Amino acid sequence: MTKLQEQESNLIVVSATEEYASRHNMKVSDVLLLFKKHNVFQVLRSQHDVLHMLALEESADFVEEFLSRE
Repeated sequence: MTKLQEQESNLIVVSATEEYASRHNMKVSDVLLLFKKHNVFQVLRSQHDVLHMLALEESADFVEEFLSRE
């Protein structure tokens, strides 16, 4: 992964975390624990090629879909 891709992935992770917390009225710290428990960070990073082309809010949509399948 290039430095640019790594930066984009970091932005996607942060955006998904903050948006998910906002949508579900959760503390960011609780979302971080949830995401860690379900390996969401790894999944988001593995989907970089697709997610970096979408609006940042859509990363939270992706996470919601992913967690609904867990």
